[in-house]
Amino acid sequence: MKYYAFAMLAFGAASCLGVGPDTCNTTLLTPVTSATGPKTAAVNQPVVYTLTYTPAGGCGTLANLTEQAAGNTRAVSVNVNYTSCTCAAPADPAQTTYTFQPSQAGTYYLKFVGNSAYLVDTLVVQ
Repeated sequence: MKYYAFAMLAFGAASCLGVGPDTCNTTLLTPVTSATGPKTAAVNQPVVYTLTYTPAGGCGTLANLTEQAAGNTRAVSVNVNYTSCTCAAPADPAQTTYTFQPSQAGTYYLKFVGNSAYLVDTLVVQ
């Protein structure tokens, strides 16, 4: 039994030697904890929302924002990139901006992906 455990340990150590430096890299959907922006706008006026989110670890950096449009509704999510296999340090809240430029008058619903539900903001465009 000791030989089996030693062989497994040696095999595991040898397999790590060929991997090279830290090769972990992943991008994860990260919930928005708050979204603030105007309630009204004019057609073709850029509207800027400030989004607050907290990465899962201190080594997380903003990768991108994604938007899915369906009629007058926009679903927006924040994606955070992690380039380390271990992110032990706790993360501080971070902020980014989302810009929306409505091309038509109407009521728009901006849904930001949150922890367990969307954070919904209503924008009236005239």
